[in-house]
Amino acid sequence: MAIVGAFIVPHPPIIIPEVGKGEEQKILHTIQSYQEIAKRIEILKPDTIVLTTPHSIMYSDYFHISPGKSAQGDLRKFGVKDVKYKVDYDEEFAFYLSNAAEKKDVAAGVQGEKDAALDHGTMIPLHFIKQSYTDFRLVRIGLSGLPLLDHYRLGRCIEDVSEQLSRRVVFVASGDLSHTLLEEGPYGYTPEGVEFDQDVTEAMKEGDFLRFLEFSPDVLEVAAECGLRSFVIMSGALSGKEVWSELLSYEGPFGVGYAVCSFEITGTDENRHFDQIYERKQKKFCEERKAKEDPYVRLARHSLETYVKTGTYAKIPGDLPEELLQQKAGIFVSLKMFGSLRGCIGTKGR
Repeated sequence: MAIVGAFIVPHPPIIIPEVGKGEEQKILHTIQSYQEIAKRIEILKPDTIVLTTPHSIMYSDYFHISPGKSAQGDLRKFGVKDVKYKVDYDEEFAFYLSNAAEKKDVAAGVQGEKDAALDHGTMIPLHFIKQSYTDFRLVRIGLSGLPLLDHYRLGRCIEDVSEQLSRRVVFVASGDLSHTLLEEGPYGYTPEGVEFDQDVTEAMKEGDFLRFLEFSPDVLEVAAECGLRSFVIMSGALSGKEVWSELLSYEGPFGVGYAVCSFEITGTDENRHFDQIYERKQKKFCEERKAKEDPYVRLARHSLETYVKTGTYAKIPGDLPEELLQQKAGIFVSLKMFGSLRGCIGTKGR
């Protein structure tokens, strides 16, 4: 067997009646969509549910897979002590996934657990799923600060392990959208937040997972989203799969976007390996950009590339403009990886 279905869901604590105290009725469409998702999972009858969450343990350079036989948690940080959740883990799946990730050079494993308690990004989906279906074990995976492509590759490892272990697996990608939809929201209002939610829900609706990989890191930061990396891991788990997508609902009355989307697997499609498509597009983009470089940028890149690759200083190219050879001036160089700043250094001119 393999991945038999996938779902994107939000995790607002206010959706739980004991927390919301009536306010949950403002996201009634989200509640109804969640109930529909739970029914669909019941029909699929998975052996294992793989759930990715932004609120589990998160490292900058490592994906944490929750270890152990089981875990539990409650909603006391949201003012409710008596609402508790417990789940059994699929230890075998977690073990095989750690090994598969290592073979694919993806930094992931069960080490480094700082807090075994379930997070609300996990408990909210469990609240609805367990109302309809309980005969499953869970694999809980945190996100990381690694590039989006690494998240996608982890998803491909999840698909490989599902087939290797002959598991019926449902993937649940837990994540909210922008937190900047309203002035009275948690992070105020930005037009980028509204634009992000429009773009990402359109991508969900169309099953266009390439668009998940193409969001600018600057836009993501301003939009203050929390779920995209979760969605990208799901995309990797569905790599090469033909899917029928259904956006069941989208709401944002509290200033945070909540989307519920279902992905039914209808076949295979070798044109839907979006990591490969993205890498080809990025390579072409870089080649075109290099062809348009001015002499200053070309010299800076040549110097950095030479030192990183060889450990030696670059020789001065013979085609530099005279002003670069004769005039003294300050220079400042910024180094970015996948759109994120990783280093910068400079000096003032005289």
